[in-house]
Amino acid sequence: MSEKNYTTFIDSAGRNIFGTTAEETDSVLKVENPVMILVQQQENGQMAVQLYPLFFAEFTSPDANDKRNSFFTYQKTSIAIGSDFEIDPRIIEQYERIVNPTLVPNTSEEGDPEVVKLFDE
Repeated sequence: MSEKNYTTFIDSAGRNIFGTTAEETDSVLKVENPVMILVQQQENGQMAVQLYPLFFAEFTSPDANDKRNSFFTYQKTSIAIGSDFEIDPRIIEQYERIVNPTLVPNTSEEGDPEVVKLFDE
């Protein structure tokens, strides 16, 4: 497996974005499965870090390999790209769990698979 090229930047809305670089030119940065990094102070004074997908994979159709990737292209003139630092491995691990989830069968007490509804009927 090839080494992934992760990128982090601040978009024009001021959000901290993290993802995998799909393509890069002098003028644009194409990011695969970008997530927003949100840092919030908890009641005990500690900081909590959470990652939220910019676009949920469940809203896309799978490709021929049954993958559900989303790509977003950013103009470099409208973002601030991070450089000269490395992202903490815990952030990368959390990112990978979000974009490459391991599905575990969840059954009810009766032994039937649990149904998860994404949309109201």
